[in-house]
Amino acid sequence: MAIDAATRAFLDLTDGEIAAWAQARAAAIDLTLSEATLAAVHENLSLLRTQTALFVAALSEHADEPAPAFEP
Repeated sequence: MAIDAATRAFLDLTDGEIAAWAQARAAAIDLTLSEATLAAVHENLSLLRTQTALFVAALSEHADEPAPAFEP
């Protein structure tokens, strides 16, 4: 599965790099993260990175298969 450069960079982060990445991204969009929220933000970003990696891997495994028909 092809993913964009920003997503690839996010997936390539280590747990130790999440905090610096979050601060840089927040600064880029002029967002201030309060000290009280930093730990939770970093934890959530680490979880999101893990979930995204699993999702991309699952899609890649089934890339050659036709999508199942949607049934509500």
